[in-house]
Amino acid sequence: MAKVEVLTRKDVRDLSVVGGGLEILDWVMYDTLTIANGGTQAEFKFFQQAVGPGGITLQDTNMDLPGQLSNGFKLIAQKLVVQPIMSALTIAALKDAYEVSHKGVAVFYIGTRDYFKVPIVNLLGGGFLGFAATAVGGGTLEVAYAMPKTVINGELEYSPSIPSTFTFSVVLSYPAAPTVAVGLKVRTSIVGKLIRPRQG
Repeated sequence: MAKVEVLTRKDVRDLSVVGGGLEILDWVMYDTLTIANGGTQAEFKFFQQAVGPGGITLQDTNMDLPGQLSNGFKLIAQKLVVQPIMSALTIAALKDAYEVSHKGVAVFYIGTRDYFKVPIVNLLGGGFLGFAATAVGGGTLEVAYAMPKTVINGELEYSPSIPSTFTFSVVLSYPAAPTVAVGLKVRTSIVGKLIRPRQG
């Protein structure tokens, strides 16, 4: 026999998006930077830009403030993901994506202290699967790039909490500036729970 679930007045109030108290949402905080062709930069610090200034859009980041959360907000970090964003499936773009994702180290900072440090490849949001070593018409390459919903190696089981009063960042550091044939965008995401005041 199926169980009938009844919401109490308190249950309904807790689900409301308006009123006093806090709401808890599934959330992905993301930021995107470009690794330039011929660049000399060997370190890239994410979550230091916000939507608006300098033509930064929601395509680049969903940060409202550079480097920290809005007042009264808190982010429970549960997973880190790094994704190279290829503009085309060419041999050059594939080599660039491999170059920036399979070298270097990722470090997650809250304030001045590191809370997670792993090779970047451990955070790859997907994998290079099933590609051949032969060119197909005009130097392009047929590639299967799988992007699973979960990334086991990026899990933060202890789920650190980022308060609005602290800065935070994810830094990708390489032994030398990555050598890319074309400018390649890289997106870093922090997946978790956003806690914020309700509206009203």
